[in-house]
Amino acid sequence: MAEVKQLVAATGGVAELVGALGPRAQKSVSVRVLDASGSLPAFAVSALFDAVGTTVLCITPDQDSAAFLESDLEQLHENLEDVLFFPPTGYKPFDEEQLHDPGGLITRADALQAIVTDPRRIIVTSADAIFEKVPERSTLEEESVKVSVGDTWKPQDLIDHLVSHEFEHVEFIEEPGQLALRGGILDVYPFAGDFPFRLEFFGNEVDSIREIDIHTQRSVSRVSECYLVPNLERPGAAIGPCAPLFDFLDDDAVVVTIDEQLLDERLDELFESARVARDEALDRNDVGDGPEGMAVIDGDDGREGEEEIEETEDRGPSRPLPEVADLYLDRSTFASRQERFRQVSFGSAFGGKGDVTVSIGGRPQPTFNSSIKLLKNKLAERANQQIKTIILCDSSGQMGRLEDLLERELTSLPLELRLDSLHEGFELPEAGIALYTDHQIFNRYHRPSTRRRAKRKGGISLRELRNLTPGDFVVHVDYGIGRFAGLKKVRVRDRYQESVRLEYRDDDVLYVNISALHKLHRYTGKEGHRPRLTKLGSGQWEKTKARTKKRVKDIARDLIKIYARRVATPGYAFPPDTLWQREMEASFQYEDTPDQGTAAEAVKSDMEKPTPMDRLVCGDVGFGKTEIAVRAAFKAVQDGKQVAVLVPTTILASQHYETFNDRLGRYPLSIEAISRFRSKAEQAKVIEGLERGEVDIVIGTHRLTSKDIRFKNLGLIIIDEEQRFGVAAKEKLRALRAEVDTLTLTATPIPRTLQFSLMGARDLSIVATPPPNRQPIATEIHTFDKHLIRDAIRYELTRDGQVFFIHNRVQSIEEVSAMLRSLLPDVRIQVAHGQMKPSSLERVMFDFKTGKFDVLVSTNIIENGLDIANANTMIINRADRFGLAELHQLRGRVGRSNRKAFCYLLVPSIHGLTREARQRLQAVEEFSDLGSGFNLAMRDLDIRGAGAMLGAEQSGFIEDVGFETYHRILDEAVQELRADEFSDVFEGAPPPMAAETSVDLEEAALIPDNYLSDNVERLNIYRRISEASSV
Repeated sequence: MAEVKQLVAATGGVAELVGALGPRAQKSVSVRVLDASGSLPAFAVSALFDAVGTTVLCITPDQDSAAFLESDLEQLHENLEDVLFFPPTGYKPFDEEQLHDPGGLITRADALQAIVTDPRRIIVTSADAIFEKVPERSTLEEESVKVSVGDTWKPQDLIDHLVSHEFEHVEFIEEPGQLALRGGILDVYPFAGDFPFRLEFFGNEVDSIREIDIHTQRSVSRVSECYLVPNLERPGAAIGPCAPLFDFLDDDAVVVTIDEQLLDERLDELFESARVARDEALDRNDVGDGPEGMAVIDGDDGREGEEEIEETEDRGPSRPLPEVADLYLDRSTFASRQERFRQVSFGSAFGGKGDVTVSIGGRPQPTFNSSIKLLKNKLAERANQQIKTIILCDSSGQMGRLEDLLERELTSLPLELRLDSLHEGFELPEAGIALYTDHQIFNRYHRPSTRRRAKRKGGISLRELRNLTPGDFVVHVDYGIGRFAGLKKVRVRDRYQESVRLEYRDDDVLYVNISALHKLHRYTGKEGHRPRLTKLGSGQWEKTKARTKKRVKDIARDLIKIYARRVATPGYAFPPDTLWQREMEASFQYEDTPDQGTAAEAVKSDMEKPTPMDRLVCGDVGFGKTEIAVRAAFKAVQDGKQVAVLVPTTILASQHYETFNDRLGRYPLSIEAISRFRSKAEQAKVIEGLERGEVDIVIGTHRLTSKDIRFKNLGLIIIDEEQRFGVAAKEKLRALRAEVDTLTLTATPIPRTLQFSLMGARDLSIVATPPPNRQPIATEIHTFDKHLIRDAIRYELTRDGQVFFIHNRVQSIEEVSAMLRSLLPDVRIQVAHGQMKPSSLERVMFDFKTGKFDVLVSTNIIENGLDIANANTMIINRADRFGLAELHQLRGRVGRSNRKAFCYLLVPSIHGLTREARQRLQAVEEFSDLGSGFNLAMRDLDIRGAGAMLGAEQSGFIEDVGFETYHRILDEAVQELRADEFSDVFEGAPPPMAAETSVDLEEAALIPDNYLSDNVERLNIYRRISEASSV
């Protein structure tokens, strides 16, 4: 990209821009820039920054455009430190009892400190972010602590200062705002900077400062000084007066605005919204919730369906509210502060202001609408004009497809393909270049790809979630299920060893040496299930394991027999990919994830083999399984074969019909659907077309397995969520599998451990990487508040979106619906639950999908269901009563588009939650990224996955022995079968069984309490040592 940057910088327009803002320019000169199409503003800003050598503040109208500008600028600058991102806080000071994501605050603190220490930066921000005032620069400098080697500091004085700014004492630092003291060593993770610091004291003198790798807790490199920066923008911080971000800039800074008219409109909108929020907050101090404040279902006595009505807690005395102008920047103040600096405005030729106007002479990238023919014509046209074309490809896979599609042009025209990324292409005739992006050529969604280092936010970690605490159930491979009772020092042959104390039935106790920790696992079963403790010495555990192994072996044997029979059956071998296939795949709207690309290639490779395919593709809803099915179907149709797509519900049939038509509609093939929403005459016409071979792809429910459905040349069956079909339909599908290629899709995550055990027994593809274009779902825990519910729904409707409201009690769901209608009389609300007639339920769901109403009040029946891209807000009532897996699956219904999604977890009282409920909710709040379920909701999802792969009856065996032990037994069973009964089916020898080893030290083996006082952390270190595979 460096030579393109040089070519753009050398054009007359950019040179004129730089000259107008040079050293001799007036302090408040303003330049209006025209014809800066596509990503040209980033090139111009980069050239300006290189020339003026000072701060360049870039302000965009919205957060999306800011993210894309930051991404483009990072592509043009090798030094990561050149570009700073300044986001909004995400905090709403006029909202009550708000638990918000602190990620924005951390990034802002990082940016403010960076500006103070080295102002020569490009700062990228949006109207939403600059609208919020920041602590005064003097306050930041006074409250931050600079520590240098050789300084005199009493460690406790430094700790007291940090604690007064809400730093937290922990055993090991993991996230900003934490400190850990061990002897004369103090670890601190400030809110600004890329690394935490380790300060080593010699008495009261700072002897050394080192940066720490947060993952290994090891020192990385020595530094001479560090800044310990607090989070001054945290809610409730007493920081004194606030000031605009402009006040952090030096006088010689340059302020760049993108689309100034939209920016002004957004600032007005934000200020008015804040004013209304403050007025409503004042009203709330006077007006409480009505008597129907909250419906609490299933009281403590456990009587299902009995309903109590609780008042929301008394809000107490009203708190003084700041004035809007104290916290936020209005447009007139913005303009007056901006005028103190040199200014650049990128915009249209209409309107705008500037002392100087320059034109860069750029043109937007032409529109190709995925047409390779149009692209080829344009490439030839540009070549005749002596213009070189460079096409930027987001991925190596996309680049490979374009190399195939443009094979002739790459050798005969001035054309180059590059693995690089910009948001928008452009043409710049003066520089003799046309820079195109592949995602614009194929109308694909593009996401900003920032190199910004992500810091961990506050919240609970997976390690914390899974840490053993006294009372937790554990499984010892040899002795069975016991209860963890902590660590205990045990005297063994005149030396002390630290051991794990386990309690079994009838008060039996077992001490497990730390060298055998690899045999211990936390019990993982279905959430809420309490296992029976094993009786030591009874032989019960060995019998349970033997019974489980026998059943597991039977299941695995059946799977391998099916596999062997399929391998021996002749099938149809499809030819390699055609040019059409590559063109269709290149036109996919989103960037392929690594797992998605691998799965698609595996499916097509199976189809090209002379044996029938039977592959299961597993991935969360929204991970791109349907696109894999589309590619497989298209490959089959091109070779004259018909495709049947079977789905469990009429709604899903309609959804897939839309998707297949959207992706394949411009090719000469026929796609039809059979469902209850089609008349009998229409269905008859489709059935006749299948028999004649006039219909290429048909999508339908189990109706497609009926006797009257006959295909002329069926070549591929695609089954979505097979486990949701009835027994009769499954039998018919099993019969069809022996004859034609079969692709099965499931949204039930199959655990990776199970995947490895079954490799070879069934062809399996795991799609575990989430789509890169999806934003994390903003997840917040709140006490029940009708104002919050009303505001959340109204906000989503202002975005023309839809809302899920989850209430998991059929007995009171109508009352909740009535409450919402009284809160929002102008909003269209419908109810859905499992006790409705199937036809009525499907009609409601179909109406919601097609936008006929705004809010769906539902039980958890939507947990596995539709892909409704327009529904991006979910409110879950009594979230404390849902399991971890349920919450993750429910939340997965929103955030399915590139639009920001919100999930509100409502509880009666945050302080009244049990420890387990609080951990569940905090875990869901913390792990908000799409796809986190593969790590987060491991219990129920793993068990459901085992049911999907091995049969639902296996869930009982998993509960008997725990998932980890079940997996170990399964692994042994499959290896034994491969070696003993099916050695002729599999290629190569089975992997060797792990040998049991032990090390007996002659010395005491323990970590001293004075080095690591926390039992849980000490146990974690022992476990890591025990499980180490090499030294």
